[in-house]
Amino acid sequence: MGRGRILAVDDQRYFRELIEGLLVEEGYEVQTASSGEEALRVLAHASFDVIVTDLVMPGMNGCDLVQRVKERDPDQEIMVVTGVVDVRSAVDAMKVGATDYLLKPFDRATLAAALEATLQRSRLRQERDRLLEENIEYLGERSLFERALGLFSATSIEALSEKVLDGLCRETGAQGGVLWWRDAQADHGFRLAAAHGLVRIAEEPERIDDDALPADVRELRAVTVCTDWQDTDGLPRPALLVALHRRDELVGVLRLTDKLGGERFDDVDRACAEKFVRFANTAYRNAERFRALERRTLQDPDSGVYRIEYLQDVLANEIEKANRFGRRFGLVEVAIDPIAPLRERLDSDRFDAWRTALAHHLGRLLRATDLVASDGDARFFVMLAESDAIGTAMFKQRARRALEASEPIAGTEPDVRPRVSLGAVSFPADAREGEGLFRELDARVADDRRAQERERRLGEMPLAEAFAGLVEGASREPADGVASLLRFAVSEVGRRPHERNLVFCSPGDKFGRAVREGLRLRRDLQADTDLVVLGEPEGLGGSEEGVTFVPAEGMAHAPPFAVHFGDGPPYVLVADEPTGSEAPRLFHSSERSLAEWLAFRLQSELGAPRIGS
Repeated sequence: MGRGRILAVDDQRYFRELIEGLLVEEGYEVQTASSGEEALRVLAHASFDVIVTDLVMPGMNGCDLVQRVKERDPDQEIMVVTGVVDVRSAVDAMKVGATDYLLKPFDRATLAAALEATLQRSRLRQERDRLLEENIEYLGERSLFERALGLFSATSIEALSEKVLDGLCRETGAQGGVLWWRDAQADHGFRLAAAHGLVRIAEEPERIDDDALPADVRELRAVTVCTDWQDTDGLPRPALLVALHRRDELVGVLRLTDKLGGERFDDVDRACAEKFVRFANTAYRNAERFRALERRTLQDPDSGVYRIEYLQDVLANEIEKANRFGRRFGLVEVAIDPIAPLRERLDSDRFDAWRTALAHHLGRLLRATDLVASDGDARFFVMLAESDAIGTAMFKQRARRALEASEPIAGTEPDVRPRVSLGAVSFPADAREGEGLFRELDARVADDRRAQERERRLGEMPLAEAFAGLVEGASREPADGVASLLRFAVSEVGRRPHERNLVFCSPGDKFGRAVREGLRLRRDLQADTDLVVLGEPEGLGGSEEGVTFVPAEGMAHAPPFAVHFGDGPPYVLVADEPTGSEAPRLFHSSERSLAEWLAFRLQSELGAPRIGS
């Protein structure tokens, strides 16, 4: 291999051949060009360690050639050759980028020494650049490693997700990041789990389906993909999608946006993200192992019930997530009491077996995302993820039926058989912090104990008769006042669109006008509330969206009523229809247990609305 590749440029053939001969004898590989224009054509297809060019040439002179070459390649080494009288031109050439100059005439030793000095400077500069690049890369790798180590200090999925988003934004220059995690409650799709930087949570989709992802990410062919993401105005925004994997499964998708400088993400960003996400995948696996270990240490291995301390820790995380992402969850307390007579009847092992069997019956009602905990006796707490007040109350109803029919309760001797009392609350409708939720739970369990006898008595009656029984003995109110209350009850449905409620209304024979006016007042409201009206649409102003009309035949003898239950304040209105000029009697209650019992019995007997199981 030669000592270096040289391009010699001179308009005089003699000097071209002289330089070529001298340098070939010194072991260089040489190519020549007769003009600056020809030299540029050669350089378009070949590279050289040093260009040796005469300064004085027709057309493009040596100084112009130096300038043109430096514009193309600032690192190109160039030596200019000139006579004594043209030293000023050589200095000008060095100002525009020439490395050195050589005065004519020169011999082989002088030329070789000048070239060797130039090449040595070039090698030193390249070595310096290489070392600098390696140092920069080392610093980058060290910074990456330090950030990656920070991931392993996070033991919860939520805290880890914040660190992952922050790290990826730093690695790629993104100013905003969002993470969707595989939805454990659905067969497919991802649910919003974390956000960082320039992100408006309210404008991000709550969930995304697998089909919305690029095929390369969905089918595990790529960890990162540069793409466009539609913003809330429907405009494409440059984005970088990053996949999180657990073995051969796609478990999470991160979207990075708003790169600094408004640039698009590129292959360098992809490479940086892929390096970082390898650490992130390991950190997520470790966090899941830690969570599983934590659960095992705080979980009864026989019953599967967690200690109350674990529930309180999970509850704090759920409150934080719910506040940030606008979500809901429910909490149910199951109190089995009195328990002392049964404990005295059974020895310790038999009582523990009884309690474990009861916990198993309760556990069969849970979804994978729910959990049950206990304070150590026969009191259980169930946390229901992504449940509103109606969903939580439905679980409460199922739990009561299942536990009362279970062998541990139904099979216990009557003289020591405990009762099942339940309370249910939902976040954020009932309280916005953990202590408040538990206080409200205790109050509702107490209400349930008091209400059980009334519900048992009402449950033995036809529903129309139960409504009539409520209004017996109530005080009489002016008919206009009762009509105003019914009108208000119907017109207010949906005033708070984020609440989910069940509302049932029966106008009877005398309050149809009030209900018609109430329906007219709420006509343009959009709400997640089910309003069921007993009667024909034609007689009540026609059908409309959000209102279900059901025939009143099955409740023909029921007095006019309105029942409201859900996220909003509960209430029950029942009025009779007296004959003549006598004022109607009005029963009015905001007791939650009564509104809940009536709402679910109405739903069961009327078959509307369909609210799931």
